[in-house]
Amino acid sequence: MDLTTRRHWFVFLGAMALPTVVLAQPRLGDDEWMKRFRDFVKSFNAFVNALNDGSFDLLRWQRMRTDWKRLDAG
Repeated sequence: MDLTTRRHWFVFLGAMALPTVVLAQPRLGDDEWMKRFRDFVKSFNAFVNALNDGSFDLLRWQRMRTDWKRLDAG
């Protein structure tokens, strides 16, 4: 097996090793990513508004963290 064929095999095997989840994740700026970003901003604003009212709302904090994880995973 020559060097070029060996390189092609490494590239092929590397591409096959990528999980389909990585390939299917939303990209920065596409429709799904923008939807997740809007969800995060809404939950962030709700959390900050609760802080402005002088209370720490644990449910809004958890919702904001969940939306951030969804956004960060994309």
